Amino acid sequence: MARNSQEIERVLRLQKQIFLFSSWLLQKLDAQAHVLSEKERRIMYSLSNGDLAQHDRFIASAASRLRNILHERSEISDAREKVDSEYKRQRMMLRIMEKRLAKMRGGERRAAQDKELDDLLDNEIHRRA
Repeated sequence: MARNSQEIERVLRLQKQIFLFSSWLLQKLDAQAHVLSEKERRIMYSLSNGDLAQHDRFIASAASRLRNILHERSEISDAREKVDSEYKRQRMMLRIMEKRLAKMRGGERRAAQDKELDDLLDNEIHRRA
């Protein structure tokens, strides 16, 4: 049984690492989305700011950059959804493994206590005999 709990502990440690990586990935995707929002805000401000709005080339370039930002934002949004679902799955797996490990440790403690009790009874029987 001890080998099983050690194996579960090893799997639990690996799952915690995956869980932390998913969390880091979510933070990175959120930061990228924020950067894109800031770029979009600056472009929109420039477009709506009088003099620049009259220059066709600038408008075409800004529109192209906006399209690129929207495309990147869509990709980030899709990636975030996937990572978020994996993050939730990993969190659920961690809880399951933690419960399983606690149950396994409880069984090991009971087995150790039963063995200790059996040894005490055997010693008492041999002592009286």
